[in-house]
Amino acid sequence: MEKVAYLNMKTRMSHTEIMNLPYAIFLSYLKQYQMFDLMSTSEGREYLEKVERVKQTEPDFAKLRKVSGYKAGEK
Repeated sequence: MEKVAYLNMKTRMSHTEIMNLPYAIFLSYLKQYQMFDLMSTSEGREYLEKVERVKQTEPDFAKLRKVSGYKAGEK
């Protein structure tokens, strides 16, 4: 119920309107309003940057080369 109350406060929709939303729309509203709240503070922006780094699946070869001392084209 806390998420319904949160959306009620943010969207000014009634409890009934929120409960009648399709589940995907409910989750979308919830995600977007939570992201807006996080982006409004420096701590929240820092958290979102960390989350984005964790979600990255491709390695950054340039950074890896700096750490290991490996240089492309050298033997």
